[in-house]
Amino acid sequence: MLRTSRWKVIAIRYASWIAGGVFVAALVLLFLHLSANDMEFSRYNTGWNGASAFFFDLDRDKTTDVFYPAVLEKQQGNATLLIIAPHRKPTENEIAGYRAFLAQGHTIFLADDFGSGNEILAGIGSRVTIIPVNVSSLDRQYADPYLIITYRTPEQGPFVMPSEIILNGAALLGGGTPLALTSVMSWADRNGNNRLNIGEEMGTLPVMVQESIGPGRLVVLSDPSIFVNTMYIQPENENNRVFIHNLTNNGPLLIDQMNSRTADAKGLSGILHVVRNTVIIEILIFSLLILGAAWAWRKKAV
Repeated sequence: MLRTSRWKVIAIRYASWIAGGVFVAALVLLFLHLSANDMEFSRYNTGWNGASAFFFDLDRDKTTDVFYPAVLEKQQGNATLLIIAPHRKPTENEIAGYRAFLAQGHTIFLADDFGSGNEILAGIGSRVTIIPVNVSSLDRQYADPYLIITYRTPEQGPFVMPSEIILNGAALLGGGTPLALTSVMSWADRNGNNRLNIGEEMGTLPVMVQESIGPGRLVVLSDPSIFVNTMYIQPENENNRVFIHNLTNNGPLLIDQMNSRTADAKGLSGILHVVRNTVIIEILIFSLLILGAAWAWRKKAV
């Protein structure tokens, strides 16, 4: 009889552990679901148009997220700053930070196709301009004329490039020295009808250029979507991953979160974003956890 009761107690304990495990797993899944979003380019978006896979693959020990321009004035070595899909006019302090970063001999890599990045380019004294006109090509992946294949030029850039990369909806670029060009069977689709029309220039068009600004270097890519999940993780886009790997492993890496749409968050992901990047809140939460643990230990001792 005692043995039967003991087995019942053990069975109840195991059932409680299993139920507890299922409950914790459900909480984790709920947390992951609520912390995600569907905002384009967002690092918290696990969908096709988010940048979660790119951020997941980064070496966090060697990567610095930049939320304040003062961070840009303290970098050592040959560092690279990524500005992916900028979406607003930068402040004077941010422009001063970008200038200071270039003055130390570092590299800024800006990826944009909407033209929002022109405010940053003008602020740092660049002659490069982003013209928000889609580049189309007969040399493309699948049937989409905007999903173009682009080719490396002989020009030496600040990082090693594969022979070709795939872009989606790249814009025209003006100024700078080309690092990547379309094939000759390409055109600027100014009226957006996916066809070559009279008045639309045809030929090799620059989609990535570089420019020296003082001792620093600027690289502009006219397509930020190379960082989104669908362009990053697809097996046929392996060259894109090679390109990004070479770019992000070329010395210390900084990622702009002041102007970039990769920082976009909403709902619980927005709250977590604020918590992770506000020191006072982190200290407050840590203090509450310590107080809670101390209270639980005291209750146990009593």
